[in-house]
Amino acid sequence: MLLNLISYLNSILLGAMLFFVIIVSPTVFTALSNDQASKFLRLIFPRLFLFGLILSLITALGYNFSSLYIEMTLALISSILFILNRNLLTPLINYYRDKEVEGDIKSKQYFKLLHLISVLFFVINLIILVFFLLNNTFNFV
Repeated sequence: MLLNLISYLNSILLGAMLFFVIIVSPTVFTALSNDQASKFLRLIFPRLFLFGLILSLITALGYNFSSLYIEMTLALISSILFILNRNLLTPLINYYRDKEVEGDIKSKQYFKLLHLISVLFFVINLIILVFFLLNNTFNFV
């Protein structure tokens, strides 16, 4: 029962993340001006990362109660990546993006690097979620 709930939560998070990447992001850049898109994304990214943090912490707790410590560790790693993305990288990305828009050329390099790290964290979280769902189906571990 608990493992089914964890699987549902992981599926919800994976679906939300994929929906954001496949539907929301491309639509924002085609439907809104750069300024509006920037404002929208600055509001939605922290919320998406908070949503991911909450669900990954709940699943880590569920895995702990189920004595699935490898899965618990992966869920905690996912939580850490979400909180780093939300509380560290996103503010820095926004700061350097603003500096870039103001004409600071060096800020563009920092923006690109931080954005790449943020995307890598996001992809790692996607991979962890896919592993959870496959593991739940095929019992790898």
